[in-house]
Amino acid sequence: MMRILTRPTLRHDPKMVYAVSADRAAGMTVEEIAIKHGLPALTIKTLLRPTGQPGGLCTPYELAGADPPRNAAVQAYWLGYIAAAGRVFNHGSSRTLLLAIHAEDEGHIQTLVADLVSGHPSVEFADSNLDGRQVYIRDRDLVEALATWGICDSPGRGSISLELVPRRLLPDFVRGFLEGARVDPPVRRAGARASSPRGHRPLTLTGHPALLATLSQMLSAICGIGQSAGIPWGSEGLTRITLPPQDALRVMHMAYARPVRSTPRAAALVARFGPQPDQRYSDA
Repeated sequence: MMRILTRPTLRHDPKMVYAVSADRAAGMTVEEIAIKHGLPALTIKTLLRPTGQPGGLCTPYELAGADPPRNAAVQAYWLGYIAAAGRVFNHGSSRTLLLAIHAEDEGHIQTLVADLVSGHPSVEFADSNLDGRQVYIRDRDLVEALATWGICDSPGRGSISLELVPRRLLPDFVRGFLEGARVDPPVRRAGARASSPRGHRPLTLTGHPALLATLSQMLSAICGIGQSAGIPWGSEGLTRITLPPQDALRVMHMAYARPVRSTPRAAALVARFGPQPDQRYSDA
């Protein structure tokens, strides 16, 4: 009986994409990189293939490199937002980013497209009985760039490799992650009052286990808070961590100290934790 050989679908590994990009920047040839990592040269070429036009979303190596984009903080914010709310479908002719969003964030999504897409994507909003308001963004370059970060078709299978986000951009990533959250969201409807320091509540974060473990370590180091162990949640392999009120307050202060991007729903948080109007800066 003849055996049919099929080529497995390449799933981008963010750390591998970073490693081969660094090797190429160091002057190694594709063949040398392939030998170093024990991969076919064709795979290396695929990993090195440009994932976006100038002005689009960077790969991990580009964001952390010596010459990061001028809007690096904006990109980190959207990576956090997408890590909390998104998945990508990177097969077939129509590459799609699917986001489960708050109904009041439709205008905010248009800002996402303007920040991360250099072409002319298809953007469609729809309602789901399970996930509420959703948006489908069809753009090949954006989806392939997100794949280099680890976003895949299921939140439980993969997510952003947070260790590849430069530490200086962690506040922007965390703010995006908080504002994109659909489970116990700390940022609610527009016009809602920010809680007072005495009444601040615990902060619950839900996501991929590896992402939350790394996030907990980073928040502990930067904000001086205790690390939180993840607890399994839901049927998709996700976990959740809960920060006590005082730790949550420190995280919010860190995330909103310099709000380069933020959903209008978070206006009360920006007003409470952010700088005074004459201290704000632009990184657009």
